[in-house]
Amino acid sequence: MTSYKEALQKVLKTSKKNKVKKYTKDLNNEVLAENIKAKRNNPFYNNSLLDGFAFKSSDTVRNSFFKINGELAVGEKKTIQYVKNTCYRISTGGKIIAPFDCMLPYEQVEVIDELVQIPKKIRKYHNVRLEGSDFKKGKMLIKKNEKLSPAKKLLIKSSGNHITSTYETPNVVLFSSGDEISDRIENNEKVINSIPEYFKSFSSKFNFNFTYLGIVKDNQKAINSIFSKIKNLKNTIIISTGGVSAGHKDYFPKFLKQQKYKIQFHRIGMQPGRPTLFAVKDSKYYFGLPGNPISTIVGFHFLVIPLILSMQNRKVSFKTTKLLHNYKKNPQLTELRRAFVDQKGVKIIPDQESYKLNSLVKANCWLLLDQKNKVIKKGDLVKFIDYEN
Repeated sequence: MTSYKEALQKVLKTSKKNKVKKYTKDLNNEVLAENIKAKRNNPFYNNSLLDGFAFKSSDTVRNSFFKINGELAVGEKKTIQYVKNTCYRISTGGKIIAPFDCMLPYEQVEVIDELVQIPKKIRKYHNVRLEGSDFKKGKMLIKKNEKLSPAKKLLIKSSGNHITSTYETPNVVLFSSGDEISDRIENNEKVINSIPEYFKSFSSKFNFNFTYLGIVKDNQKAINSIFSKIKNLKNTIIISTGGVSAGHKDYFPKFLKQQKYKIQFHRIGMQPGRPTLFAVKDSKYYFGLPGNPISTIVGFHFLVIPLILSMQNRKVSFKTTKLLHNYKKNPQLTELRRAFVDQKGVKIIPDQESYKLNSLVKANCWLLLDQKNKVIKKGDLVKFIDYEN
């Protein structure tokens, strides 16, 4: 049986990091595949901090009255003729055209018969947003491998970047298997399938496109039909839930071999989620996850999410803390446990069975227990990830 560590290594080894170029206006939550440098200064030119009047600072040393010689409007391309002891009316953001180099707002001056009176001399660049004072052309703004955010997208466009290189967004396609489950809430005789909503809720956080194809009946014809729909997809992670254990209706391993998928492993030394299957064909990755919901979720967080991140040149970050109690474990297995962590340490919460969902909302992290000993002692360091990764 493949250990969890070996299984994860096999998953990550298959990862392909495809790069695409996108117009900046079309960016969403991708991960950058290049460093972002400014292609222009910001501000692009010296401009006014406030509404008021623009002056030449040297004129204000010995003079207090200035004739209004015109207006400098925002966005206006204008050539001016400098006349000593004159000023220009200017709006916030208006270009300060040389030799004018400072300004005062309306509330700090007196306007008398088309003359502007200033209270005292004005220093150079007073109330002026200087060209390049935010960033200059060529400055490194965002490093590659960072995930985009609204602020980063704003900065990319504002810095003059029209086309941006990102890692291709993975596609995740899910279908469920089993005559015992239903997507309908009102059908209480069957198990309600809530996994599609759970997976979809992570699509923005980890940047993947999500498609749910529904529930597939437990027969060979239905499986053939579902795979014919996805045979032409690329850069795609295919996930099925159920149908991968050793039961007589579990057709998937045999079918995958017929379709020339290369099975990397089938059964892992982890609990829950032992009967997990992983296979690869070209640029398609197939995960067969067990049908019990917690087993499905564990496979998603500890195998699927690492692959999604790796395809975007990122990885899951584990933290460590102290275990607050003794814990008996199977030394042959890696155990993934729902737990609660705080400043004191972490404790494993009750109700760890794979069918029990209530404990999910009581936990705030997942423990990864890969120690080879039978007892993990109170105070020992253990690895965990935040509950929502």
